[in-house]
Amino acid sequence: MAKNDGVDQTGSSQGDKRVSDTHRRLCNALERLIAGHSKDPKLQNTRYRFTVATLAREAGVGRNAIYTNHRALLDQLRQSASKTSPKAAEREDKLVEQRAMIEGLKLNERRMITENAVLLKRALDSEAQADRHRKQNARLITERDAGFRPV
Repeated sequence: MAKNDGVDQTGSSQGDKRVSDTHRRLCNALERLIAGHSKDPKLQNTRYRFTVATLAREAGVGRNAIYTNHRALLDQLRQSASKTSPKAAEREDKLVEQRAMIEGLKLNERRMITENAVLLKRALDSEAQADRHRKQNARLITERDAGFRPV
């Protein structure tokens, strides 16, 4: 009776079978992620990034397995991320543009607030000056009328 040593009759070890099975699961998971049809409930109906963690979650394997035995998939994952990135880049560009617009609007708002404060100050000063002129006019009219009265 021969010793088995973890080798089956086809000549491949159980470890090789496990690695090839994991590779198949990872490839299928990557295809699903690219197609946008994730089986993982946490990834369904959400936007996800193409990361090792996302791939591992979808395939149901640990991230270390990808880093250790399936480094070629990392390149495929990066390529997939770059293929889908035009939409992400477009969104990012639009976001940057909108943030710049927001900063411009905030700056414009500050300018208008300052201008409004200056105008309000001028209006208050003008009202105070007009009030002083009314009082002075009333005093002068009173003095004039006093000068026309018979003594």
